[in-house]
Amino acid sequence: MKLQPRSVVLLKCIILIARLLQFAWDYLLLQSFFQPQEIESPGYAAELTVTRFENDTNAEFGDSSVECAVCLCRIDEGAEVRELRCNHLYHRVCLDKWVRHGRGTCPLCRNNLNPPPRKSGLDTC
Repeated sequence: MKLQPRSVVLLKCIILIARLLQFAWDYLLLQSFFQPQEIESPGYAAELTVTRFENDTNAEFGDSSVECAVCLCRIDEGAEVRELRCNHLYHRVCLDKWVRHGRGTCPLCRNNLNPPPRKSGLDTC
């Protein structure tokens, strides 16, 4: 078995890395231009209320920022938010995307977003 000089081995490694980077770049370009088909929101999504965020916590006790658990960004004063029955807050846009992708639970506590069925007046048990 004949050993190859270091420069040849190094060159082969560089070529391999360049091919892998080219593959990764092509994949990222494909993903950036790929527009997924718009998915219709389920009926209960319209019942989720939209409000403007007002931070009513006292800032003197340290960091009082609230973060959206979907995008992991801070929710700024005056931003459109959705507050769920479980009292978790999300950016309106983020939660709408979450729901359109078939997720029907709160991103944090997994509480069901679909409201419970209303009981008829006949059931008194």
